[in-house]
Amino acid sequence: MMHLNIKNCLELIFPSNIYCIACGSIIDQSRPYALCDRCIRLFHWTNGRTCQKCGKILQDSYIHDFCIDCRDTGHFFEKGYACVQYGIYERDLLLSFKYGGKSYIGRKIAEIMADRVAAEEDLLVDLILPVPMHRAKQKKRGYNQAEIIAKYLAELLCTPHSGKLLLRTAKTPAMSRLRPEERRNNMENAFSIAPGAEKRIEGKRILLVDDIFTTGSTADACSNTLLNAGASEVRLICFASGANNLQSKIEYRAE
Repeated sequence: MMHLNIKNCLELIFPSNIYCIACGSIIDQSRPYALCDRCIRLFHWTNGRTCQKCGKILQDSYIHDFCIDCRDTGHFFEKGYACVQYGIYERDLLLSFKYGGKSYIGRKIAEIMADRVAAEEDLLVDLILPVPMHRAKQKKRGYNQAEIIAKYLAELLCTPHSGKLLLRTAKTPAMSRLRPEERRNNMENAFSIAPGAEKRIEGKRILLVDDIFTTGSTADACSNTLLNAGASEVRLICFASGANNLQSKIEYRAE
């Protein structure tokens, strides 16, 4: 109760919906997710066909139910969900969130995710966990963006969460310029379960939270670790996912 009262007081002093979180233009508090009308139209929302495994947007002309990556590679997580497709505008928002010190954006991303979860009738969750960040990297950045999102998402869904059960024990190189096979090798043995945490994981349906999904190497490494610790199921939700073709991934990375 005290935590909620503090949050309500802070909202009165520092209203969260007066500027668009994407472009910074002035908005009124009725705008969903603190996005102005222009930005909310520019985002590539996952309102149409999506991959039945990872949640990437599928083009109307694409005849399969699984994206190219999921047709070629199996995943340890049961199913993934994305909110938007990663493009110029989505990228700029995530860069501000991750590297621009704008941690408050995580709360709005959690609101978007909560609505995405609400649209899935078969998504039952016992525990919400963020994809962990290595402690050295987190100390340098100041926060783990996935943990911020997971905390607010757990509040919105009234579901337990923890940022201390799943650990990143290996400091791996940046993934952005690695090929898919290199990414999988990069993530091998990168995660572990905190000592004694198996009891809190065993038999649980876990929702893993991250900001972005590309090839799924990180999500798979986390999911495999959790399943080996006794989780009954792992599902993934991310804010943005890559496109369903290799050329788009190259273009986004080069910008």
